[in-house]
Amino acid sequence: MTPTLLGRWQTRLFLLGTVGLIVTLLFGMFIGDTRTPLVLLGYVLGLGLVWEMLYQYLQSFRWDQDWPPAFQVGAGIFEALVVWGLVQTIGLPGVDGTALPGTTFLAHYGAVWVATFLVVQGPLRIIFLHWRYRGGQWV
Repeated sequence: MTPTLLGRWQTRLFLLGTVGLIVTLLFGMFIGDTRTPLVLLGYVLGLGLVWEMLYQYLQSFRWDQDWPPAFQVGAGIFEALVVWGLVQTIGLPGVDGTALPGTTFLAHYGAVWVATFLVVQGPLRIIFLHWRYRGGQWV
């Protein structure tokens, strides 16, 4: 499947709004603070919608116009570094960068990213067959 920009946006919204939200709530209950992880999930979602435009543009230069999983891993690492950098340098409203340990951020981001990556690579392709053939678009 070669995802369209609309398909990328819809898939990101769907995955972070379902799988990402569940993982974030569980993680928040585990650390005793659900607000900070939820705010971070919102920033990842918002910034991710912007990143998708860049990814779509870069993807157009590949002969098959698709991202291999290794590129998805690289994009995930890049997104994590940018969000963490913003938290630590300029600060983001709703997130206390001085009270947020890097290990906690990494554990939360990593758990959400791995969960959504695994859902895209397996169950999503099996359960929602038309998703694959519509460029990732849901509607």
